[in-house]
Amino acid sequence: MRGFHSITSIPLHSCQQLYRLSMSELDDAYRAVQALELKKSHLLKEANEVDLELRHAKAKHGRLLNRMNAHIFKLPNEILSHIFMECQRTPGRKVMPVSFEILVSHVSSMFRQIAVGTPLLWTAIVVKVRPRQPVARKILEWKLERVRVYLERSASCPFTTTFDILGPFEFQVEQILDLISKHASRWLRLSISMRNPPATTLEIWQALHMLCVPALEHVSILLSKLPVAGNHLTDGSESIDNTPLIFREGAPSLKFVRLSGIALGCLQPPLELVETLHLSSCSLNYSSFHSILSGIPNLLNLSLHRIHIIDRPTDCAPIQLTQLISLRLCGNLSDEARQTHRILRKLNTPALESLVLKGLDAFDEQVFPTVHTLTLHQCPFSAGEMFRMLRAFPALTTFRLDESLPDVLDLLGMPDTAGKPPWPKLHTLAVTDMEPADVALLCDMVSRRQTMGTPLSCVLLDRRSRVVLRKKNQLEWLQKTPGLQVDRHDGVYSWPVGLEYEDHDEGFWDADFPREF
Repeated sequence: MRGFHSITSIPLHSCQQLYRLSMSELDDAYRAVQALELKKSHLLKEANEVDLELRHAKAKHGRLLNRMNAHIFKLPNEILSHIFMECQRTPGRKVMPVSFEILVSHVSSMFRQIAVGTPLLWTAIVVKVRPRQPVARKILEWKLERVRVYLERSASCPFTTTFDILGPFEFQVEQILDLISKHASRWLRLSISMRNPPATTLEIWQALHMLCVPALEHVSILLSKLPVAGNHLTDGSESIDNTPLIFREGAPSLKFVRLSGIALGCLQPPLELVETLHLSSCSLNYSSFHSILSGIPNLLNLSLHRIHIIDRPTDCAPIQLTQLISLRLCGNLSDEARQTHRILRKLNTPALESLVLKGLDAFDEQVFPTVHTLTLHQCPFSAGEMFRMLRAFPALTTFRLDESLPDVLDLLGMPDTAGKPPWPKLHTLAVTDMEPADVALLCDMVSRRQTMGTPLSCVLLDRRSRVVLRKKNQLEWLQKTPGLQVDRHDGVYSWPVGLEYEDHDEGFWDADFPREF
């Protein structure tokens, strides 16, 4: 009881004072913790700022060290800019998955600064989308933003534009066309390949029909889908003329035009100043065909790929193409009714120098006195057709052929009544896809022409032909033949000769051109 009495005997005011002292100490401790935590946060923030400054200082030190040790950083920015442009023009054999200008801008901050500041690096705008891509619409929207970036970085430089779109993306196509059309004064080359419903074709026409394109040199438009009934666009089988349907405000620099499918009937640009014309996969009545070609007085190069001329008169004056120097004609061996080779008789070409024939199985009795270069591809001529062909080119100097005409090698070594072989001026032979059975024919022809005093001076062989000759132990013999130069070639001939840029839509030699959509 004494212990209990001692506790309870503490005065009340003393307990209250003890409680107040405990709460005061607790508050002081809490404020101390808060102050220390605040101080710690300030110190951590300061440490992070110092760490960031340290990283920046190290990066700057590394850049300066690189500039001192790496020789490339000693080059002036102008030189590096020219190097970038040269690398962009020659990317190598394999197509890079990322464009060079994007790739080089991610190498270093210095490279990025130079690349972004080089407008000529950003003058090739490519929009390519396929519907099989799971997010094709999102990709197209992303590429719309990319187009804006290229247009900004290319500054005032002329640029090329390529649309290769498959799928129902009318809204995005319209957006991109509207954006690009605002810079029509800078267009240098325009390529459109659309596999869309006819509505998109109408969108293209609406975007292009009233434009003025003063710098535009090259137009390539590949379309295939026929319009719906009642649409004012036509596939070309109706009567058409040289009235321009796009670029009505003028295209004074336009020299190269390629039109495929319904493009000729609904997206035809001004043609009066064109020098190179390629028409593909369209039907024309003869009067329209005559009107188009006759309305191009300075036409130098003409390519007709699976053109169907309907209502051809049996007796009419040939179309006068007095300036034409290069002609390509492709038929369709699976359609015997079209007789594409008959088009040759409808053309008067007194200055023609180069003729390319593909997919023909007939050759009319006709003479081309000025042609010095003849190319045959997939032309299974019969013996009679080959004799007509040999008589048709008295001034021939260069002959290009593939494996489809092995018998002509034998005929080129046969003397006539005067002891001379066909084409006595022939000096260059290019062979593609030679078969093993043709090796002896080629070697015998080379030997016989030397004996008759009309030797070849150059033989061009693609890779397969060289392999076949090597396996037959004749390549070395051919290379050692006196006066004969044996060179390589890739089997693809640029057209027209002297074109200073790469024509990405060139598909004349492809089996599936124009691509079916």
